[in-house]
Amino acid sequence: MSVTESNQRCGLCQITIGIVSFWNIRTNLYRQSLFGVFAKPMSKTYLQVVTGLFLGLLSITASALSDAEFRTSLEAARQGQWNKVSENASDHVLAPYIEYHRIKRNLPDVSAADVRAYATENADSPLSRWIVRHATLTYGAARKWDEVLSLNEYAPADAPGRCIYYRAKLIKDQAAAFDGGRQLWLSGSSRPEQCDDLFKAMLSRGEINEQAIWQRAVLALQAGNRSLSDYLLRKLPAEWKVASSTFRQLRSSPERLLTLDKTFPDGVERSDMGYAVLAYLVRRKPADVAELYPQLSEAGVLSEAQLARLGNMLAARSYKFDAEERPDIVDQLLSDLGDGNLIGPVLREAIAQSDWDAVLAWTDKVQGSERESGYHMYWRGRALEALGQSEAAHHAYTKAASAREFYGFLAAEKLALPYELKQTKTSLQEGQLEAVADSPAIARIRALWAIGEEGLAADEWNFTLLRHPSDTPVYAELAKQNGWPALAVQATISGRHWNLLEHRFPLAYQDEFSRWAEEYDLDPSLLMSIARRESAFNPHARSPVGARGLMQIMPATAKQVAREKNLVLHDVNEDLMDYRTNIPLGSYYVRSLLERYQGNLIAALAGYNAGPHKVDRWLKDAPVAYDQFIESIPYRETRDYVKAVLAYRVIFSSLKGKEVTAVLDPDERVFAQQLSQAETSIPARN
Repeated sequence: MSVTESNQRCGLCQITIGIVSFWNIRTNLYRQSLFGVFAKPMSKTYLQVVTGLFLGLLSITASALSDAEFRTSLEAARQGQWNKVSENASDHVLAPYIEYHRIKRNLPDVSAADVRAYATENADSPLSRWIVRHATLTYGAARKWDEVLSLNEYAPADAPGRCIYYRAKLIKDQAAAFDGGRQLWLSGSSRPEQCDDLFKAMLSRGEINEQAIWQRAVLALQAGNRSLSDYLLRKLPAEWKVASSTFRQLRSSPERLLTLDKTFPDGVERSDMGYAVLAYLVRRKPADVAELYPQLSEAGVLSEAQLARLGNMLAARSYKFDAEERPDIVDQLLSDLGDGNLIGPVLREAIAQSDWDAVLAWTDKVQGSERESGYHMYWRGRALEALGQSEAAHHAYTKAASAREFYGFLAAEKLALPYELKQTKTSLQEGQLEAVADSPAIARIRALWAIGEEGLAADEWNFTLLRHPSDTPVYAELAKQNGWPALAVQATISGRHWNLLEHRFPLAYQDEFSRWAEEYDLDPSLLMSIARRESAFNPHARSPVGARGLMQIMPATAKQVAREKNLVLHDVNEDLMDYRTNIPLGSYYVRSLLERYQGNLIAALAGYNAGPHKVDRWLKDAPVAYDQFIESIPYRETRDYVKAVLAYRVIFSSLKGKEVTAVLDPDERVFAQQLSQAETSIPARN
């Protein structure tokens, strides 16, 4: 029996039990009154009340909507077709969704008081925030400023809502409106159209003056928004011409900052102008900024804080330089900062080139907690091992092996140690799970799941987790028990419960994965790991580039696989949302990639994430060692993807009770240059 069927039958059972209970109460009360249990016979009115309740329950059983009927009503409400909305929808647990669309359709003619009343009544649902935000935008468009202020006690968090709120404030509290407006104005990003009214009012009253326009032009260039900066500079009067033209010229000749001696209007800070220009250029011409950087401090062009921020930005672009051409100042900044993330590109370059002295030197420069991470300790161990320092290498590997991650598992494997999983169990108090399970929010989630509104169910779930952060372990356990793997994963992420492995890595869709793993001679834990990384077990996941479903398959890939396997896809976009279609298609694609790369799992996983054509290019100059190849992958997303899936496979296999002694089998890790020569008709994934 499915979860939905169980819930529906359970609901009918409860109604039936309720009817029987009320009838028994009425009968017993009547008998007790006849036989003198009460001091005096029960009144006729009391019997009528009890009888009314009984008849009401009979009415409920007669009028309760099925899932299909309520879904029809919800779709009708979305379209504003109120004649198709069942009268009985108001008795459904999801009735607030019908009312949401009714209010939304009638805005801005619904009063703020009514909107607030709805939001208050549904405060435990994301519906409350959605309706307030939509009403604010709608009132603003209709220029109903009193309603805006009546609905919003404080400024909304989003920029459109804040602009509308402070425009409404202009009527009764100009000081507050101008203060809020200035904060919105001083941004390097473009502002939404809802801000136009407010900014026009501030311009006409002189609250946005030439200095404010100049400040925003500087902030825009600093943020990399050159077009907005130029637009604002054109708005300045003639007396600002020298400042404007100098600002533009510095973009092509930043060295002029060192000898700048022009006179500018009040409000022009040379350091701010200089920092904006250099922050803009460091993203586009880091070599020019690197050449200029050592002289900036001596010339006093920037403040110490600005110089430090620019140094971070320059260090973060170390990947723009080859090792032989990288300026000394970049290496110096990386050494001084000691940030593991900033050092990452130069460390990976040294790893790919087997420059073990450099690997050792760079790992030694990492500061803070990152210094002892599994990643840095593993590569420190690799370098020491390559340099013949076996005892020091053993020490580094031992530290790395304490981490629950890909390189921690590799280090443990080198030392023949068990993998460090650090698993913990949920510890719940008596009645805690039942209290959460009986909450209105969970009732709505069950109902949304039953009518196929998984997206709304997830929204309700995430909203509930935010409202009850201390109860996230309880919700994780509830999701696990109800067969909601995607929600269990989300609960562990929301509460940062990294050690609740049974909830972070639920054994979801096991039968289906096992079936297709056997069909294509694959490890079912591998397929589960791909799905966990791709969609976190959300069968309705959609990526920005169009990948869909559990294993995030592109429609073009699905069509290609379907043709090869003689499968019929009626609507590829919808079919991929069905795990019974998605898993076999994804499994076949994994097998095809493994065949393309002669069984090398690392190349296959990289191809699954980035597309095989990119992997073919990477393999042409790839290091032979499998771990070095991973670090040579130019896309961070793909590097992280490969390492995550391989680590997840260890975790899933361990949770199944399987003994795991190697992260990769020998034939999964062997690299040969001829891999790049393999040709097949597999389509690129993106």
